Amino acid sequence: MEPGISQVSEAARDQSVSFSRPETNDISAQSAHLNPLFANLSMREIPSLYGLRGAAALAVVFFHYWIGHWKYASLFPGPYAVTLFFELSGLLITWLLLKEIGERGKLDRRQFYLRRALRLFPIFYVVWAMCRLEGPFAGSWATFFYMGDYYHALTQHYNSLTAAWSLGVEEKFYLLWPFLLARVERTKQVKILYGVLIFEPLYRSVLSLLGYRAYTWFAFDTHLDAIVLGCLIAFAAKGGWVAPKWMSHPLTPLCALILVFALQAQSDIVTYLLAVILVSVVCRPPVVLNHPVARYLGAISYSLYLCHGYALDVLWPRVASYVHIQNFPLVFVAQLGLAIILASVLHFTVEQPFLKLKDRFHGKKHKSQPSGELAGQ
Repeated sequence: MEPGISQVSEAARDQSVSFSRPETNDISAQSAHLNPLFANLSMREIPSLYGLRGAAALAVVFFHYWIGHWKYASLFPGPYAVTLFFELSGLLITWLLLKEIGERGKLDRRQFYLRRALRLFPIFYVVWAMCRLEGPFAGSWATFFYMGDYYHALTQHYNSLTAAWSLGVEEKFYLLWPFLLARVERTKQVKILYGVLIFEPLYRSVLSLLGYRAYTWFAFDTHLDAIVLGCLIAFAAKGGWVAPKWMSHPLTPLCALILVFALQAQSDIVTYLLAVILVSVVCRPPVVLNHPVARYLGAISYSLYLCHGYALDVLWPRVASYVHIQNFPLVFVAQLGLAIILASVLHFTVEQPFLKLKDRFHGKKHKSQPSGELAGQ
């Protein structure tokens, strides 16, 4: 899921990434001034993140709406937008939890889970109910209990809410990570993360060689490296790591994105290229990701991610029965517009009220916050 990110949701969410004052526990204020990654992560609004999440959500929608209708759709790396969501979640959730531990000396897991529930559950279960009202669908109850990742991994049966598989991955991360962060010594935490980062690609390769490649597309245990990479970026930034100057070059995100298109068959390499893009746009915020339109798309990205399948499979056939359009580019624009309208309605009628309620547990006035959840994404 929302960002130059002013404090609203995570995750990465909270993950709210709004910090009222710069962090000074790990490095001095002077060092923060010289470290754009640390300094921008410490801002009330983290630059570029809403726009990045909005772009990632659109990439997912484009891919799903193009498949089967445009012969070059397979060349578009839309699925990697979910990988970017995972990295965002790992970065923002870890950053916020480390911040809480640094300020309070402990982690309030109950409050963390409550905030996550208020952020994620309302819109998710509203969209689930919308889909269910159209009739039973494959894996509906697995999806209801955030087990869609394993359902799709094991069955390869898909539905209008298949995109929610990534939320199953993130929910398991939210359940496990706070315990590890609070109970495991920091040095061991980092060693565990590096171990996962090295082991995970090997694990996926073995599964693929054994004929279970489809399993690796969805299952929680095959997507840990993207989340872990985000966590490690947070640890590094918190410890004062200064990103190389080339990461702050204005052409770095563009060059990395071109490589993503060129090397999308190499998923492990693309995971690191996406991390480069993430760090780069935080260090040197590009105008395009901080434009009001990009920020708005980031704000509704969670709703858009969840409801775009419903808009295509349920609403569009009804609209199309009244509006007869044959030209695919025009059809695509109409379908995209319909999805954005539905996402906007859901955002303002469902998400916003619960975000305000969530912020009551923060004891501060509601503001839009960043979210790594969407995934996902």
